[in-house]
Amino acid sequence: MNKKFKSTMLAAVMGLSLTTATVVPATVEAAGAVETLAGGALAFAYVSTAVNKMDNSAEGQAESLARAKSQTGYLEDSAAQARVERIMKTLVATPSVKRSYVVYANPSDEFNAFATIGRVMSVNQGALELLDDDELAYVMAHEIAHGEHKDIVNGLKKQVGLSTAVSLAGSGDVGILSNIAGNYMANQVFTMSQEKKADELGFQILSESPYNVGGAAASMAVLRNKYGDLYREGLNQVFTPNNHPKTSSRVKDNIDRMYTYSGNHVNVDNGAVFVNDVNIYSPANSGRYTGEERAYFMAGKLARLYHNGQIQPGSASYTGPTVTVAGQSIVTTPNADVALMVATNLNNSFVKAAGPAKGKQAAKPSKKKSSKK
Repeated sequence: MNKKFKSTMLAAVMGLSLTTATVVPATVEAAGAVETLAGGALAFAYVSTAVNKMDNSAEGQAESLARAKSQTGYLEDSAAQARVERIMKTLVATPSVKRSYVVYANPSDEFNAFATIGRVMSVNQGALELLDDDELAYVMAHEIAHGEHKDIVNGLKKQVGLSTAVSLAGSGDVGILSNIAGNYMANQVFTMSQEKKADELGFQILSESPYNVGGAAASMAVLRNKYGDLYREGLNQVFTPNNHPKTSSRVKDNIDRMYTYSGNHVNVDNGAVFVNDVNIYSPANSGRYTGEERAYFMAGKLARLYHNGQIQPGSASYTGPTVTVAGQSIVTTPNADVALMVATNLNNSFVKAAGPAKGKQAAKPSKKKSSKK
């Protein structure tokens, strides 16, 4: 045990002993218990300070980045690295992000992304291949949210037991803590509450960025379609049951967040986009996108227009197969006849009132004007 820590601990022990001596005569056993208690508290305080430094300092970030790359590998693809860096730069510029982060892409073909100590994030090549930028932005915003809430810091501290804490404090060997951090990165588990809060803040960060808010529900739909309802963060734990909410629930929650963001105007139900309870359109599969993904993107564009107060009666129009609202492209349909129908449905819906808040039981969207193409 180093001299500074030992003298501090003994001073604390003596203070506690003098205080208790005025009430109960001290015994050897009691003094030993007090010393153990005080020593443990000081040891954990030392660990807490060391972990905070690892997370907050430039030196800690550099060490964590090097450690993460050694565990995951580094994707030798300059376009992929530039892509994740560009998205990160956009997200950290939003008002809700208070800390700085570094990101890199790794070569794993699993669908995954993770954040670790030191405000370091890594995105798997598998996620880059499956998601477009709007979808990937939400996944990365979710990981940023873990960093903003310091979930990784708090989780790492919990991994350090009493004997290890005392050993760390006594020796001052931060290498032990670095090893613990490496193991924690591969096996980190967040609570259900932490995951839900990260999803919520992730959506807020996404909504403050230029990315489509429909990317939140769309990314979770892609994840659900590939892996089902069980998913876990970490390095290689995609198939391990965990404390994440069911992915289908995460899709629904992000639809609800989009609805609220739109001022209770825009909803998606069973692949159909609804505006003010009018069934507008059910996009079909197109290229790399499923019809469900396209519905979320269409709804996301309308939600932002409503949020920004840009939707007025009669503001929907079409040119060829493309439908526009307030001059912005909303969706491309198979032909001009379908585009006319969608624009007409939108203009009919724009004169209607918003729906109820999701906190109350919202009426299920009407199916009477279905227009799936």
